[in-house]
Amino acid sequence: MNGWKLIKPFKIERSDVEDKSGAVGVSKIKITKSLLTLSDVLAYDGEIEAENVVIGSFGVGIISEAGANLFEIEKGKRVFVEATRPCNECYNCMSNQPHKCSNLLVAGEDFDGFLRDFVSVDAESIYLLPDSITDVEALYIGYVSLALSIVDKLEIKKGEYVAIIGSDSLAVILAQLLIYYQAVPIIIGENKEELEIAKKSGIYYVFDIEDNYLKEVFNITGGRLAKKSVYISDSDISVSKAFAVSSFNASVAFTGTMNKNVTASFSQAVKKQLNIFCVNTGYGNTESSINLIANKAIDLSNLEIATAPYSDVPEVLSKMENELKETGKIHDTVINLV
Repeated sequence: MNGWKLIKPFKIERSDVEDKSGAVGVSKIKITKSLLTLSDVLAYDGEIEAENVVIGSFGVGIISEAGANLFEIEKGKRVFVEATRPCNECYNCMSNQPHKCSNLLVAGEDFDGFLRDFVSVDAESIYLLPDSITDVEALYIGYVSLALSIVDKLEIKKGEYVAIIGSDSLAVILAQLLIYYQAVPIIIGENKEELEIAKKSGIYYVFDIEDNYLKEVFNITGGRLAKKSVYISDSDISVSKAFAVSSFNASVAFTGTMNKNVTASFSQAVKKQLNIFCVNTGYGNTESSINLIANKAIDLSNLEIATAPYSDVPEVLSKMENELKETGKIHDTVINLV
């Protein structure tokens, strides 16, 4: 097996990857598509520590060799492969609570990602895909799972106003999920292209950070401000914006698709006695996410997604890194391996 391995920052090479197929309960998956995201770009430029590892945040493929005695996991089935793994070493993992793992491992950072021709994984990492979900939609299952974790953590209720600071793909997916649960999302972002995508995706309240967003939120909520808020760290918007739109004693969730350092003053949060949560994983929500996408609760058709062949990965990463440097944003890129 071979894959695109990040040797060190700005150096990526096609390299042999260890084949673990043949072990009991392990299936071999032919990867057909992988998704390059912001996390991959930050690993590429050295902001995230991820040396000597195959990158590629998410992957879908076809079972080429099914493990023995595995129910419904058969050769030729199309599958999504889980992109996170519990560490199996922390207290919660050892207490049979892997969903509470304190050191969850991430593909493309802590273990080899999906920019490789084959992966060999245990049955618990494989999810069969219905025909109603396209390969590209399946690559966003991880985003939907994270959004579900945010909704659960904030205990979203019908009719609640939820301010989302950030307007990237995660923000759009989260906003649609909130609408599905009959809450009212308010997206506040700074990238005009992303804000337009949010509007096209059916989000009614969408504001530019340069607008008088605080007045808008004040008016929408009848002066109460948002009882629930979400700050997406990938956005690079000041954390103070999330605190500003939150009401007294509101709940604020810090999240993002990758572990990015954020500088913040918490004086306003203390003054308002805000309840702050951190949500960094959707682990355990994969089946629910597949059902949501299959039932068209989430519409991904408006997202700006680039595509490229497997052979062009170095050029694609370089282009994405330049795009991030120049604009502060990137376009997720689907890599076709077949």
